[in-house]
Amino acid sequence: MPNDFTRIVAGAVTVLLAGGLALGTTHHQPATASRQQPATASQPGSASSIALDSFGSKPDRFRSKPLIGSSVSSSDTLAEETAEFGTLPIVRVFYPGLPAADAWSTGLARANNSAVIVSFSADPSAVISGSDNAALAQFFDTAPTGHAIYYSYYHEPEDNIAAGQFTAAQYRQAWGVIASIADQADNRDLHSTLILMSYDLRPASHRNWRDYLPAGKVISTLGWDAYPAGSTGRGTMKLTPPRRFMGRAVAASKSAGLPFGFAEFGTSLVTGRAAWLTSVGKYLVSSGALFGTLFDASGPQPSMALTDSASISAWHNVVAQSDQAHGISDS
Repeated sequence: MPNDFTRIVAGAVTVLLAGGLALGTTHHQPATASRQQPATASQPGSASSIALDSFGSKPDRFRSKPLIGSSVSSSDTLAEETAEFGTLPIVRVFYPGLPAADAWSTGLARANNSAVIVSFSADPSAVISGSDNAALAQFFDTAPTGHAIYYSYYHEPEDNIAAGQFTAAQYRQAWGVIASIADQADNRDLHSTLILMSYDLRPASHRNWRDYLPAGKVISTLGWDAYPAGSTGRGTMKLTPPRRFMGRAVAASKSAGLPFGFAEFGTSLVTGRAAWLTSVGKYLVSSGALFGTLFDASGPQPSMALTDSASISAWHNVVAQSDQAHGISDS
């Protein structure tokens, strides 16, 4: 849930690698490289209109077999979700500040030994000043290879910027510094991932999502947090068809020529949820998304954790199809 989940897991610290939860037994060596002064980037992209579900001029680029998983907040929840959904091809992990020093050894980012969407935050002025360089370099230099790592700086920055905590220009510039440090690790599995709210794409938001996108090739992947009607406290909750609440994000990504995925989605409505989850899984495949991680957690809003057997079974089936597509054994 937008930043609420970050507050939920703020107390979650070092977790030990849970035995039996790894997707495989291969030991991945971290990539290392000598470092140079990081570059910066500050200019936004140009605005463009978004047509619902427009696939752009090069649809072949966006064909994919999406990695499907869920959010996890601790080794315990990882164990629970593995038991419910089977082997997770990808997990969503949140750090409330800079990544923990043990992120890739005994930390949660590594615990599933799979692809991961991992977000962290730091004040842009500190990043720009270079005071966080050592911590960021350690995080990227020790990252494993063999699985995609979609790293995101300050996911959903829109409300923070609107509240005056920092400016969009500072955010873009900080992203440039971070991506430059990551590039120095020379690890092709590291993917800079800008995660925004799909709400930005609605006319009522009065936002231009490209204001948060650094110029040039700083961002390699777009991630979206997308929820059906009423799930975040606005309006009446409905089991909105996925094309309705994900389609604009698909179109925006393709208009920018960037690969994309969905880092959060979910609903607290139980009646009809199983069929809805199945439809979301099908849409992720047909849309060309790289990944989709269910927000399976409670929070200040009505809990989105799957507790009914029908919903758990439905998402297990979606995950199993992703496992099969990627040659992963569903243990």
